[in-house]
Amino acid sequence: MENRLKKLKEIWIKKVDSFLIVKLEEIKSKNLLYFTNFTSDDGFFLQTKNKNYLFAFERDKEQALREKFKDLKLLILNPSKRLFHHLQEIIKKEKLKSLGVEEDIPLSLFKLLKRKLKIKIKPLKSEEILKIRKIKEENEIKILKEAQEITDKIFSKILNYIIPEKTTEKELALKIYELAIKYGCDGVSFPPIIASGSASSIPHYFPQDKKIKNNSPLLIDFGVVYKNYVSDMTRTIWVGRKINEDFKKAYYIVLEAQKRAIEKCKFDKPIKAKEVDLTAREIIERVYKNKFIHSTGHGIGLEVHESPYLSQFSKEKLFGNEVVTIEPGVYLENKFGIRIEDTVITGSGEDITFSDKELIML
Repeated sequence: MENRLKKLKEIWIKKVDSFLIVKLEEIKSKNLLYFTNFTSDDGFFLQTKNKNYLFAFERDKEQALREKFKDLKLLILNPSKRLFHHLQEIIKKEKLKSLGVEEDIPLSLFKLLKRKLKIKIKPLKSEEILKIRKIKEENEIKILKEAQEITDKIFSKILNYIIPEKTTEKELALKIYELAIKYGCDGVSFPPIIASGSASSIPHYFPQDKKIKNNSPLLIDFGVVYKNYVSDMTRTIWVGRKINEDFKKAYYIVLEAQKRAIEKCKFDKPIKAKEVDLTAREIIERVYKNKFIHSTGHGIGLEVHESPYLSQFSKEKLFGNEVVTIEPGVYLENKFGIRIEDTVITGSGEDITFSDKELIML
């Protein structure tokens, strides 16, 4: 935690003399959790040159006392002493002249801060803060591996629950959630995508009350939340014994693209993130022009989508120890879709997803 806070201070210290992180229920960012260990959906973190403050609502006091790290001063928010009262006291005591905030905080809150505090409020680029989270620490990688191990276990289990023309997409999604809880997770990292038949060509499909078809593709994309970190994997299988040869051909092209992209993640010196995308895209585009309709991958950690983004348009670089998904795909409208997704540690190129990638036929 000390190293994280040191890196955070390096970002703002030459621009302002304090920095505020905001976490409200409508703000999805996990920055408060990353820098304080506090898991509530509401709270604030203030870093000055000399101190670190956590602001928690009275209802979350006990939770904050249990979770926060020892060198973090806890201040409680209630109707008689709100955030602005605390900030005004700290500003006066530490003689603060300016306050940095993340650029994507609500405009209404930004205006309120300016009006109430009467000091210079300066938005800082959120991407600068997110860069700190981009390269994972050893303990983070350990937890991400554990989360993926559970995900692989769930995948092997759910295959046994698939009964063609009987099991519905929603039933399979529910089973994933049940197994995640059973295996010690806090839940799923996003609503599972269970796409049967031609619906597999819709990348972000929502499961329906329809039965999983026989002799058709089934795309399964899901992840879990484990110790606050997430996993994300996709497998596209064939349900039945009468396989579509066009599907089979496309499957192995996607698989080859994924393997090449994973190989690209092994490097000794920094590379451009878009190189990983272009490696996979080149293979797919030779046969399926404009049918790979999303980026090759993204970072995962406390959130299921975070920096770096492995897009053909990305301007980011990979330095090593980023944890990213590699998930090329082919989508033929009203026919079938195929996506194969693993999680990889950059630099070493270690693939931490172990579920079989050879075409599975149930």
